[in-house]
Amino acid sequence: MSCIAVCSVLLWQYIRRQNNKAGTLFGVTAVSMVAIGELWLYGADYITISTSSWFSPLFYGAMASLSWLFMFLLAFPVLLAGAVGCFIYRLFHTDGHPCKASNRVSKGMSRRTFLKGMAAAIPVLALGTSTIGIFDGEQHLATTVHKLRYPNLPNSLAGYRIGQISDSHMGLFFSPQRLQEAIEVLVKEKVDRVVLTGDLIDELTLLPQCQTILRDACRKFPDGIDFCYGNHEYYRGIERITDMLKKTGVRILRNSNYKAAENFYIAGTDYSFAQGEENFARQREEYVQKSLQGIPENSFVVMLAHHSAFIDEGFRHHVNLTLCGHTHGAQFAPIGPLVQMIAFKYLRGLFQSGDACYGYVNRGTGHWLPLRIACSREVSIFELNR
Repeated sequence: MSCIAVCSVLLWQYIRRQNNKAGTLFGVTAVSMVAIGELWLYGADYITISTSSWFSPLFYGAMASLSWLFMFLLAFPVLLAGAVGCFIYRLFHTDGHPCKASNRVSKGMSRRTFLKGMAAAIPVLALGTSTIGIFDGEQHLATTVHKLRYPNLPNSLAGYRIGQISDSHMGLFFSPQRLQEAIEVLVKEKVDRVVLTGDLIDELTLLPQCQTILRDACRKFPDGIDFCYGNHEYYRGIERITDMLKKTGVRILRNSNYKAAENFYIAGTDYSFAQGEENFARQREEYVQKSLQGIPENSFVVMLAHHSAFIDEGFRHHVNLTLCGHTHGAQFAPIGPLVQMIAFKYLRGLFQSGDACYGYVNRGTGHWLPLRIACSREVSIFELNR
């Protein structure tokens, strides 16, 4: 991001044909170094400052620093396209005299003035977008309610409500307070059970707070809380996270299932790290078969899987509801189609196969970086109906 900041300034100067290049570059570099230093201080001393009176200003300072750095990330592709356009135009319209074309006047405005105005607007718009995306992305939590209909739903499950929390990534930019807020939303919505579909916590110094929150939460839902592993459980320390969960009453599902009620089963898969498309598909199938093993035919099944690709296996095995996360919905909606094309077949939202199989990809209740544009954090609720 630091390199992108420098490149963005150089492109901006090229478009504007700015004379004081060294001064602008020095100023942007200085502010960027302050932003990087603030982020480093916040991350390195998080354990100490999280309980001090300095936490709030340092937290919002880190958010402002991210806004500054993300400004360049958002502006860079626009500036690059603009610089290429300027280069081509100047190559064919200056006749070897750069100032000739730039000083022509059309309807009271020279091309150079027009380009300077457009170039000046780019960082302003980028900074505004990144600031809104950072602060609104961290604070706003959407509650999405999905009323699913099944032709052969057991009578005992009519009106049954399942709440989903996914990808909270509790740590630098998702506090224990935010997890508590998400749980309270589901308490208010009177869900019968909650499922956690992986990537629960990144900062392991917060394990005691997480344990307290989840232990208390298990008592607030009639049928408790179920959990499946995500990739960050492995990255951060699966043994410590598992030990913490076992002290809370949360049920851990790792290529296993259990009978929740008559003709009603909850299953959960492990996270697959298989490399290559064929190996990944093969291991997903293996995990799903283990997860569904022993479940009687015609039972109603809810399957938890962190990676959204497991929806394919859910549909193939006629799983009634497959709940996933992992993608964060791309967080930045404009790049969603590109992310879906190259990385995730199921990026976010509800998918259906036939009249009795659904898959859902939660946008993430948290994030490891808070930039979100038109893709808010989410807790999702599923109401089962005949």
